[in-house]
Amino acid sequence: MSYWRNTIKPLLDDETGTMFKHAPVRVTLAFPNRYSVGMASLGYQVIYRMFNNEDGVACERAFLPDDVDAFERLGQPLPTVETGREAGDCELFAMSVSFELDLTNIIRLLDVAGIHPLREGRDDTDAIVMIGGPLTSSNPYPLSPFADVIVIGDGEQIIPVVSDALREASSREDFYDLIDGMPGIFLPARHTHEPTWATAPKELLPAYSQIVTPHSELSNMFLVEAQRGCPRPCTFCLARTMYGPNRNNGGQELLDVIPDWAQKVGLVGAALSDFPHTKFVGRTLTERGVKLGVSSIRADTVDTELAEILKAGGLRTFTVASDAPSERLRRWLKKGITTEDLLKTAQISRDLGFSGLKVYMMIGLGPENDDDISELIAFTKELAGINRIALGISPFVPKRHTPHFADPFGGVAVIEARLKRIQKELRRTAELRNVSAKWAWVESVIARGGPEIGMAAYSLYRNESIGAWKKALDEIGWVDEYGDNDASSISLPPGQYAARGVSAHADGLAI
Repeated sequence: MSYWRNTIKPLLDDETGTMFKHAPVRVTLAFPNRYSVGMASLGYQVIYRMFNNEDGVACERAFLPDDVDAFERLGQPLPTVETGREAGDCELFAMSVSFELDLTNIIRLLDVAGIHPLREGRDDTDAIVMIGGPLTSSNPYPLSPFADVIVIGDGEQIIPVVSDALREASSREDFYDLIDGMPGIFLPARHTHEPTWATAPKELLPAYSQIVTPHSELSNMFLVEAQRGCPRPCTFCLARTMYGPNRNNGGQELLDVIPDWAQKVGLVGAALSDFPHTKFVGRTLTERGVKLGVSSIRADTVDTELAEILKAGGLRTFTVASDAPSERLRRWLKKGITTEDLLKTAQISRDLGFSGLKVYMMIGLGPENDDDISELIAFTKELAGINRIALGISPFVPKRHTPHFADPFGGVAVIEARLKRIQKELRRTAELRNVSAKWAWVESVIARGGPEIGMAAYSLYRNESIGAWKKALDEIGWVDEYGDNDASSISLPPGQYAARGVSAHADGLAI
């Protein structure tokens, strides 16, 4: 039984926009998760197009099988999507990774592609392994045992440099020489600190989809980036620091890259309701009969006109982010959202006939206490008196390159107790969905860890569990260097603690 013919080829047949190319330099662009997740990544699609637009370079995609164990029992090499060739048979094996918890998937993907996961286990006969994506900007260090090249920042600036080096290099070291010192290029074999991030100039934007497929998590949706970066000062978010200065694209620029055949369009941006052309673009598309998709809208900028456009675009449930359980904690995060903003949004959603309001938030913040959870419960009940409410709750995970990099993690027991209280008091009031506190703890370890965390992941990647993580961390002698930090005082600016020294790989600064 051919895995490519039976599993991949049906997906390929349903795609629009696939690029087929033969060239001397072969690149495999892999995603360390299943096909439906990878094809919902706009950055992944942009890099695919850019490589294929380079002279002498052909790029094909590969994904982690849905059931890796079952795939391995077939005894077949991992195929690329476009032609079914062996994914590891290439000059460059590139991966785009978005999430900390995909760390073990990166290792597993290299394994099933027939590439030794550890950089030190490879030589000149192997493909060069390059890893980019949002995680590398957040924290590249756990990836350093596995990657030959780590790309940090905007791919638009880096792909031409890498492609030139692939065409010219006669060896792995020659390739390193050609790209060493370029913005966004981190070579773990040569460098100890991450470089200045690559920042794409405005003229290389907007980013937009190459392939549309019904099998994406964003089914049949054409994505276009309205803005890169963010103008808001929220202290917990990486969008402002990771993606550089806010760059708005023109409304007509966006419309010009959207094909006439697109029936669903998703506008991508960190603060779409701050984007000056959202209403113009949305209204133009809805007048064509195009369905709209948007990321969450800021509650303080919602008005009836914007909500009417989104409803005309087929939106049935309105989504906003509270990001903290109380107004004092939203002020601490410099979120700029009030309870009145959330109530106003609920009223607009009810008046216009939206079926409900989704509210995303975090708990486990440093100064958080039971009073903040009481406020969350009270205002959720107030919102539910206006329209149907769904709460998406995630434990707060401190990240590098934010003022919160030295905040202690809230604690599994504390977060679970607060989630239990919320579920008890709101189970008849709102639909509740929450992220596991235990897996959020693992995410926090990866988010601020160094190469030793990558090696811990390597020891358990075939049988990952919370217990396996605890055992692996014990074996490497891991100690939570932030656990004793005090983040309890609301008067203390985030990130400023009388703490022990911060390690070089977690100092929150690009060097």
